[in-house]
Amino acid sequence: MPRLDIKDDTELRDVARLFFGDDIPPAYILRDNNMFTVEAFDMVFRFDYSDIAQLLPTERRAARLSKIALYDALSAHTGEKSPWGALTGVRPTKLFYEALKGGNSEAEATRLMQDVYRVSGERATILRKIVDAQHGKVLFPRDYINLYIHIPFCPTRCNYCSFVSVPLDKRKENSEQYVSLLCKEIDRTLVFLREKNMRILSVYIGGGTPTALDENKLCEVLDAIGDCDCEYTCEAGRPDSITDGKAQVMREHNVTRVCINPQTLNDETLRRIGRHHNSAQFFDAYNTVSKYGFDINCDLIAGLDGESEEDFAKSFDGVKALSPHNLTVHSLAKKNGSEIRYEKGENERTAAMTDYAFAHSDGYVPYYLYRQKRQSCNLENVGFSLPGKECINNITTMEETVGVMACGAGAISKFVGDGIISRFANIRDVKLYAERFDEKLDAKLEFFSQMCTSDKKA
Repeated sequence: MPRLDIKDDTELRDVARLFFGDDIPPAYILRDNNMFTVEAFDMVFRFDYSDIAQLLPTERRAARLSKIALYDALSAHTGEKSPWGALTGVRPTKLFYEALKGGNSEAEATRLMQDVYRVSGERATILRKIVDAQHGKVLFPRDYINLYIHIPFCPTRCNYCSFVSVPLDKRKENSEQYVSLLCKEIDRTLVFLREKNMRILSVYIGGGTPTALDENKLCEVLDAIGDCDCEYTCEAGRPDSITDGKAQVMREHNVTRVCINPQTLNDETLRRIGRHHNSAQFFDAYNTVSKYGFDINCDLIAGLDGESEEDFAKSFDGVKALSPHNLTVHSLAKKNGSEIRYEKGENERTAAMTDYAFAHSDGYVPYYLYRQKRQSCNLENVGFSLPGKECINNITTMEETVGVMACGAGAISKFVGDGIISRFANIRDVKLYAERFDEKLDAKLEFFSQMCTSDKKA
């Protein structure tokens, strides 16, 4: 039997990291059909998965069972369990949909998540609620696509951030050139989509902080996008970047949804994480935006360094009292590229914070969920929505049922075809994005052209 070293397998390393952080001990897996042996800590763990193997699709069955075996062994050794069991992927809802497609009822799919993948009862139930909320909002004709525009500038850089963004005051001269090139990319992209008879399902302007641009530059970007008769979202994540003038510009360009993200209402935490605004400015910004009739999204982060469960509860209750149309709770992810690092056992209180959000989300429904590596307590990011106010872009992008045409530095385009998802990433660095602009834009459009041709032939 082949003896697999878990350090040679990315997914198995991710399972081990749930229990040991980055200090992963030696461990090996041997497989004989549905019999799995895990060697670790001078101990041997043996599992017979004949009963659950038949519940899994043939494709990747062995890899999934290997992850479950390692999880079961490490859980038995440490006495610990993870809310998402042996799952380490970004989109656990995909497995729920897979179970439904395989002929299972929602109740059976919920049980399968628990019995096979070791997901907790609470998280399995959340998946079921999300699938219910997504009913009729996931699948669209193949000629639809989401348009994503990336603005890689912020007022300041938060210490947990790993996104493609830089403080605007350090790149003022680059920002003017960037907007000019971005508008050119948008224009050519829209021409391409018209030529391919592709319809825009939603527009999403993200970052960074799009409203870090001044009114004139923001207007240039919105002018380039033009008239849109669809869901149209613009992030205004930093309350200190929002002005009445910018809100008016967005309204005049038919933006339908605006994101205002306090992250926390604790002023001391805001200072510590590098956000140069306070909670009072968030409420001012919310009032400014709300008078223009936008749907409003708000984000909070559970597990910020130094925050107590009481701090999070105060933030959650304070934002929820405003009745935003969407309220997303992110579990802190300590990722490469940020100024903070993951340590096993840190921020265990984050689980209590997310539990508080679920317990006090009356009036809202969870409608999308995704996960990131190195999240506190192996948790998740969950979007709650007032009924009927779900963001179609969030659903179709996270579930990968509609492709994405993305413009801007670091933006990732995605082609979704029959059984295949292919990606094209723009250059992340703003300076290099400008230097290689024509070359990479031509390559992106050629990529999509070839994918569309191949898909039609298939």
